[in-house]
Amino acid sequence: MHILETPRLILRPPSHSDELLLHGIHSDPFVVNAIRDGAYPTIEQSKAALLQFINHWQHHRFGLWMTFVKDENQARKFAGYCGLMCSGTYLPEDYLPGDPNNVEIITCLHLASSGMGVAVEAGRAVIQFGFEYLKLEKITGFIRQNNTRSIIKNKKIGFVYVGNVTYKGNMMMRFEVLPVAAIRPDSLLVLDDKDTENIRNQ
Repeated sequence: MHILETPRLILRPPSHSDELLLHGIHSDPFVVNAIRDGAYPTIEQSKAALLQFINHWQHHRFGLWMTFVKDENQARKFAGYCGLMCSGTYLPEDYLPGDPNNVEIITCLHLASSGMGVAVEAGRAVIQFGFEYLKLEKITGFIRQNNTRSIIKNKKIGFVYVGNVTYKGNMMMRFEVLPVAAIRPDSLLVLDDKDTENIRNQ
């Protein structure tokens, strides 16, 4: 597993100790209204989601990174999560299971971290990782038509609109990015397991 570091951010894989962090962000009214259709999660649902995140990492060796903003005192503020998932939340059912290119970018941030460029910086980092380390041929993103923030964010990463899909009765805009079109972060440091124990414990 890998940790990603950009000029402002630390992105690390999830651990079982992240239960309250994940429940907190999924309970943020901004997130509840934006992506959870107004439904607040139970702690059991947050535990199940975290286990899904961890299992994805164990099976694929990549997934959703817990994203932290660095400050001058070396402290880190939890901003949300961003990463890549195989057969993710909104991938159409006709996608072939197990196809390594059926990978979706997923981002979820606290309201306090929204509008600060965190999603763009994190997204560029995980996209670069996907192309350079995972050797993906494309990455897909699905966005609700009224989610202007996410549409702008994805375009700043290099995604282009390719059509619409319907998911559980909702029309989703489908975006794709190819390696040649991806916009890279200003810098990206990728650390493997042997280098990351101290960061993981933050």
